[in-house]
Amino acid sequence: MVLADEIELVKGHVRMGEQHLLRQHELIAQLERDNLPTRPAIDFLHQLEDMQALHRLHLSRLLRKAVDSNPSFTMSGHPD
Repeated sequence: MVLADEIELVKGHVRMGEQHLLRQHELIAQLERDNLPTRPAIDFLHQLEDMQALHRLHLSRLLRKAVDSNPSFTMSGHPD
């Protein structure tokens, strides 16, 4: 896989992860409003947060690799 394609793929993972986190927060809020147990949902939220941190770390490493291999590479993923 070409580095630029991998960067775009991981950016998609980060975007999707953000959506999952937002949805999980909404679900937890709904459980709280309904006076239902939240522990399993909160535990899952922590797993999602951990996964998101890994996605962000992966993206950061790929972007650093792109900059190191091509100084004209910009963080937007495109050469100047």
